[in-house]
Amino acid sequence: MVRWTRRLDRFASWWWDVALVAVFVLVTVLVARGATADLDLGVRDWVQTHQPGWAHAAARLLNYLGQGWLVMWIITGGLTVLLLARSRSWRALLPAVTGFLLTYVTLGPLKVWTHRDAPSSALPNAVEMFNAAATGYSNSYPSGHVVNAIVWWGIIVILAGRMWALPPVLVRWVRVAPPVVVLLTTTYLSYHWITDGIAALALGLLLDRLIHRVDWNAVLPDLRPARTGVEQPQG
Repeated sequence: MVRWTRRLDRFASWWWDVALVAVFVLVTVLVARGATADLDLGVRDWVQTHQPGWAHAAARLLNYLGQGWLVMWIITGGLTVLLLARSRSWRALLPAVTGFLLTYVTLGPLKVWTHRDAPSSALPNAVEMFNAAATGYSNSYPSGHVVNAIVWWGIIVILAGRMWALPPVLVRWVRVAPPVVVLLTTTYLSYHWITDGIAALALGLLLDRLIHRVDWNAVLPDLRPARTGVEQPQG
């Protein structure tokens, strides 16, 4: 049985989840009505005219932090197999399965439904949503890279935290840095419009909050090395 955490921090309220849904809906409505077109086009035009070779190469490399094959299959998959082998418990599969199902039932349908071209598309009206002329690039909204960076790095921390004692500062960096980097690089490389990334932040944080409401400390085996000995008083 899945156990839910009883978090006492001020961000535990379900109203924060409602707020994230509202942000996603609001951004989607504004994009669909064309209210954000000037913003999207302005950002795209600026980044496409400010791309020295070294910056473009660095952005492409850093953008892998949101690539599904890396964060989901290689890193998360590797940690899942390791936890499964060490614990011999099928529950080791649950974080990855949960993340896959939540992203599968949200990202895919939304991309098909919104049918929006990427900024790199040659179509003059690529910024529009529900674009009948969109073809090969019609999978831009919301940014899957950004959602991946939020959801999968959060799951990576869950899995790694059951096998090793992770310093809190490392956990914070792993949870925050990849989404920020991926948001900036996907926009800079014209893989996604800036509003694709903003909507993805709201969706990704919502999914991440749902995942972290599960009490994984109770669900998953704890394989962290036990502390040996008690520090003796000096003098």
